[in-house]
Amino acid sequence: MGILMVFTLSCFAWEPPKMQCLKLMNNNTRIKMAWSSNGDCIHFKVYYFYVNNILCDSLFGYNSATQNFTLCDYGSKDINNIPVATDYYCHIMALDSNDNAYYSDTIHSISLTVIPQANNTLAYLEWESPTSVLDNSWGSTFDIYKKRDFEPDFPPEPFASVPNTQLHYTDTSDVCDNIISYQVSITNFYGTNERCPFMTTIGSAHLVDSASPAAPVLDSVTVTPDNEVMLGFHGTEPYMMAFIIYYISPNGTIPLDTIYGQTYWIDPVIDPNFDSRYYRIATMDSCGNVSALTDDQQCNMTLHLQHADACHKNATIQWSTYANLHGGIHHFEVMLSSDQGTSWTNLGSTTSNNFLIENLQLNQQYIAYVRVVNNGGTVTASTNRVNIDIQADESQDFTYIRSVSVIDNEYIRIKVLTSGDTLPFVSLTLQRSEDGVHFENFKTKSYTPGTADYVFADSNANFSRNTYYYRTFLFNTCEVESGYSNISHNILLRGENNAQNNVLSWPGYENWDGDVAFYYVMRKVESEELFNTTAQLPPGTVNSYSDDISALYETGSKFSYYIEAQENTNRYGLEETSLSNQITVTQPPAIYIPNAFRPLGANNNVFKPVNSFVSVDGYRFSVFARTGECIFLTTNPQEGWDGRINGVLAPMNVYVYHMEYKMPDGTQMERTGTVTLVK
Repeated sequence: MGILMVFTLSCFAWEPPKMQCLKLMNNNTRIKMAWSSNGDCIHFKVYYFYVNNILCDSLFGYNSATQNFTLCDYGSKDINNIPVATDYYCHIMALDSNDNAYYSDTIHSISLTVIPQANNTLAYLEWESPTSVLDNSWGSTFDIYKKRDFEPDFPPEPFASVPNTQLHYTDTSDVCDNIISYQVSITNFYGTNERCPFMTTIGSAHLVDSASPAAPVLDSVTVTPDNEVMLGFHGTEPYMMAFIIYYISPNGTIPLDTIYGQTYWIDPVIDPNFDSRYYRIATMDSCGNVSALTDDQQCNMTLHLQHADACHKNATIQWSTYANLHGGIHHFEVMLSSDQGTSWTNLGSTTSNNFLIENLQLNQQYIAYVRVVNNGGTVTASTNRVNIDIQADESQDFTYIRSVSVIDNEYIRIKVLTSGDTLPFVSLTLQRSEDGVHFENFKTKSYTPGTADYVFADSNANFSRNTYYYRTFLFNTCEVESGYSNISHNILLRGENNAQNNVLSWPGYENWDGDVAFYYVMRKVESEELFNTTAQLPPGTVNSYSDDISALYETGSKFSYYIEAQENTNRYGLEETSLSNQITVTQPPAIYIPNAFRPLGANNNVFKPVNSFVSVDGYRFSVFARTGECIFLTTNPQEGWDGRINGVLAPMNVYVYHMEYKMPDGTQMERTGTVTLVK
């Protein structure tokens, strides 16, 4: 039985954790331990972490209440607030569920020594190997990290690496009068996928920089879209404090500006002629050491429009070459925009300094510039922008009828838009047709320099009965007809009465660039002086409107109308209107005349014909005494006799009335009768 027990204990003996590496962090105030364990990790309930034999932290691995465990084959732990020392020795004590203690091996940090040399311009680094033999579990290089005094922490990436057989490195100061801290790391690989950066202690040295930095690289001198000269450059060394810009003039090299914290510069001097301007640059480090100037001076390229040929719709541009482009000139690319620089088209490459731009459109604004590309395609620079606007005295290809309107029922007005504000022509001709197919020249206007808008008046049109179609064209200086416009016509409004409705109809207004947005029905009754909008209608293939005027029986018999078409905003930024002819629709009058009234009664106290749609035109209503004396007279269809003569109530009696009014066809009507005044 005793032998069996010993065998069982030996089978389930647990091995202590094995230290793999440690990593010093946060200026040696925190340490990261990594370990492996080949034992039964479920039964280790707690790990205690010791740094230089001082208990610094603990980690519970097994919770008997929840049957959960956190420690197993591999683990790592950040230990904060470690004791200050030059060397660090670390080990772990593990307790199993029976409080048996298991001690790991002890691992120690590797020290780093930093020695200033050469008047504190160099730092000599020397460190220990973590073990006498670096087997395959160790990385192949030592990685070196550097932190300047003004940096909050070491960067995540090393600035240099050496083979793992080399235990020293010499660094040159790259900042002025600063404390430089160093740390060296080598990676330890353990387990299947575990790794640990084994870090040295931190070593520091106070270094200075007295050497002049290397000359920078002037990448390009280019012209911005705002036609400003911009320099692009970069330093060949890190931590350059400034770049100094020089202008090469006939009188020598003149410093223009000193740039801090950026690698581009825009020349504040704008040359309206875009002449070439030569530049060189230098760098200055944080100690004030200034480099030599760049070897070669560079200048911006200047682009000019050499010739524009409207007849052939092309233009020739020419530019100066780029002097001393970094990497050498490979080719030039010609860029063209027809939308004010929103998008660009590469017209092709050339090694020449001129280019023929073909297939341009007349009356189109273009912008062009040229871009140089170096060998390898790593550097480009651009010329200034030039505008290309072909204005040909022998070509004009644009007219557009903005609107056709009937003005005050007197004449038809035709408004025309041309490109005469940018391109001249000889004359503008208006043609007229009554069928929209066969046109004849109607009127001609001469070109007014710089004017785009023209207006024609057609005073001979019978616009209340007929539709007239119009179009325009130009006669250019090459004696060629060109630029035929759209076809447009007047709006012919018709109307008729139907019971107590006025029914209107009109053809749709056609060939507007922006199409019709709405039709407004404008109405005026006899008692009004101005037209008012009575309906807003969407466009349709058949345009009509029935105006219910039953509630307007007291306003007279005549109702005047016209149609106003409203355009959507068109491509020219215009929102035009077109007015129809004006018409009057007359409702037949309806009249009822009472035969008695009571002036002192609550109702029926005024003797007045009940007039519906009776026009004031030609209306006359009179009341006579039996003696023939006229005691009341009005020309207002809605006014009546209150039974008084000179303000005194008339006696009860029979009186005679006489009424005159007009029918819609103009026939004058008369009615005579009697009325009894009752008290």
